[in-house]
Amino acid sequence: MKDQGSLKLRLLRDDPVAPSAADDPSPCRFGLQDNKEALHDGVLREDGVYAFDFTLRVAATQDETAPPVFLGPFAFGRPQDRFVYLSWQRTGSPGYVNRIKARLADIDREMIRAAQESGGVLEADMSGRKAGGGKVPVVWRLVDIPEQEQE
Repeated sequence: MKDQGSLKLRLLRDDPVAPSAADDPSPCRFGLQDNKEALHDGVLREDGVYAFDFTLRVAATQDETAPPVFLGPFAFGRPQDRFVYLSWQRTGSPGYVNRIKARLADIDREMIRAAQESGGVLEADMSGRKAGGGKVPVVWRLVDIPEQEQE
């Protein structure tokens, strides 16, 4: 599938403890999950929030009015309803203590163009989210726009 360039994204989470840790205290590892079930560590910022930076590609579509289709190792779900996972993967046994879905359907083409043209990052704060959340809207905002050099 041909694409329309890449898109820089970031998920934030203020607490590395699984939302259901009281119900399932299994030892686990926290991270951004790829589609091979590997977890990618975030960076703990000075404000105590974990930041997970990643890149997806935007597929070219015949119909520009259709929702964008995201491609790449972090994209899950049906083409028109993609999401990414923050996951708490068990370390002593298979499976997950919990996972949180960050919907990509809330990113429209105007946001994609603005991020690509500016060189900025689309960021969503997943702090306080409960497990699942596949249909819960996610607020994406454009951040880290590089300053233009003055000539």
